[in-house]
Amino acid sequence: MSISAPRYAGLAVPRTHRSSRILAIASREFFRRGTWGTLAGVTLTYMAVVLIVTITVFVTSVVGGVSAATFETAFESPVWPFLILIVATAAGAGSLADDVGNRSITLYLSRPIELLDYLLAKTIACGGWLLIAAVGPGVFAVAISAALGYANTSVLLGALAGFLATGIVAAVFFTGLALALSSLTNRALYSGVAIFGLVLSVYIGASVVAGITGNVYVPYANPIDDIHTVAHAAFGVSGTTVTDPVVCATTLLFAGVFLWILAFWRVTRIEVVSE
Repeated sequence: MSISAPRYAGLAVPRTHRSSRILAIASREFFRRGTWGTLAGVTLTYMAVVLIVTITVFVTSVVGGVSAATFETAFESPVWPFLILIVATAAGAGSLADDVGNRSITLYLSRPIELLDYLLAKTIACGGWLLIAAVGPGVFAVAISAALGYANTSVLLGALAGFLATGIVAAVFFTGLALALSSLTNRALYSGVAIFGLVLSVYIGASVVAGITGNVYVPYANPIDDIHTVAHAAFGVSGTTVTDPVVCATTLLFAGVFLWILAFWRVTRIEVVSE
């Protein structure tokens, strides 16, 4: 009779579904980015849009008929795009930079987390905050106008479509921008300065160059003016912009996707230890 050590067979650890892994990272990142800066930016956006739209719609309903174009007043100045920029900076600056800085990205990108899963989760988290800030205030303002009876159903639906179109286009662009610049550094402060500084520099520079040269294509490089043009078209306001709304929307969407691809490429350059 031989004596031997017992053998124990370990059970295979079941692997969670890919969507579950993406949502797990996205939910953690979403609440992680809910800092005072992000919440302050979202709060200011809601206050500005809801107050401006509600007051304008009320005054218009008293002196004349309310149309979908009435709801566009929140986009008449650069205040709204810059508030969205603040949210993008607060929510997206550290999205990738923090993980690169503390090297936790090497744990994320080791199996079973794939690189695409990781970046999709970060996109959902950052884009979620931007959608809350870009679309939410308009939907809330439309709901208030509907509850108070300031406009009929067709006008409210048109205004709702305008807020959705403008907000989604802006969210796509700023999400791509935030992730791309966050992937280039290991410090959230640096990427935050880059996000805000780049948009502000392009906004001022494109306006100056267009004014000096009179070039009709330079304004398309200005994301703030592009958003303004898209908003005018989405709400049915015509004859007030010199740029084409379709080109502006295409430029913003293409830039957002291109910048997201840049972030994806940058993450692939990071060395990780996998099984």
